Amino acid sequence: MQKLNKLLVPLYILFLIFSFFYVKSVLKGVPVSTADKKEEENVGIKNITVTLTVMSPSYTKTYTQQSKNVDSASDLLLKIKENNQDFTFDRTAYSYGSEFDHVNNLEATETMKWKMLDGETDITLKMDSMYLVDGKNYILVYEKVTE
Repeated sequence: MQKLNKLLVPLYILFLIFSFFYVKSVLKGVPVSTADKKEEENVGIKNITVTLTVMSPSYTKTYTQQSKNVDSASDLLLKIKENNQDFTFDRTAYSYGSEFDHVNNLEATETMKWKMLDGETDITLKMDSMYLVDGKNYILVYEKVTE
């Protein structure tokens, strides 16, 4: 048993030294390039123009915004808020999506709420994951809550 221990310790040290040099040579020999990935990612990104129509009982206003096709509907709201002093909103994020607290100081209540529509489809809860489509008109409407 003593002879085996005396033999295993030097073999283990040799194994560690060999492993160190092997890993070092592998890492040195293979250059890592990210240029190809960046080109692939940028191919699908395009500039687009979308509009947002805000409809409340007292006014209707349309905003046109230059954006990217990889931006979400919530990104559209943030860009319009940033570029237009007459548009404000706050929303609350939940685990299942977001809901508007107010738009242009018109508060959501138990009977009335703000909805973001893509055509006829309500995208309020999934506006963070809905990508913008070129030429599309999104609608932000204040309407009666339906049960």
